[in-house]
Amino acid sequence: MSGWRDQVRRSPLGEDLEQAHMYAVGAAAAGLQDAGLGALRLTGSAVPLLADAAVTSATPFLRAPLLARLSRVRLLHPTTSATDRCPTCDVPAPCPTAREVQP
Repeated sequence: MSGWRDQVRRSPLGEDLEQAHMYAVGAAAAGLQDAGLGALRLTGSAVPLLADAAVTSATPFLRAPLLARLSRVRLLHPTTSATDRCPTCDVPAPCPTAREVQP
């Protein structure tokens, strides 16, 4: 049986977001294990799980504004238009911005 991640359509944006998630989990794990925490410092095999849970809990609050802005960018920079020009940039469609954010 394949996992849900195997069934997800890959896109450059999705890959970037997943990479950012992995970096955030690494940073969270390092923070939980920081010697500066003294007696509150966490150690053990549960640290990566706790770090992933913390990042996963925060992710919707971080991704939502980013995805909302990207949605607005796609509206302002369509890949096709009636005039074959980007209405925002006034260059041939798709403009560089539209190419960068297309799935």
